[in-house]
Amino acid sequence: MPDLSEMELYCAEARNILSHAEEIVRSLGRKGACEGHRMMASQGIAALRHLDRIIERHRSRLAFEALPNAVGPPPQKRSWLVYLRQRGGQVGHGIEAHS
Repeated sequence: MPDLSEMELYCAEARNILSHAEEIVRSLGRKGACEGHRMMASQGIAALRHLDRIIERHRSRLAFEALPNAVGPPPQKRSWLVYLRQRGGQVGHGIEAHS
């Protein structure tokens, strides 16, 4: 698994590839490429953007894991249990609480 510095390089490379691909798609539009070629190029751009998001999320996760834990663990929760029992025999008085 790559470390954070390697992920930074991967992110920069992904951004460069994506910007280069977007420029190619724009040039296809300017040069009057057929609709099928522009659609295929757009699908390629969508796939590259998806991969870029995956790489960025992984980099963010690694950066978060590298942070020191400045906050201690949460305190133990108190358990306030209320024991309920069914009252028998009296109408209208269904549940009674005991502690």
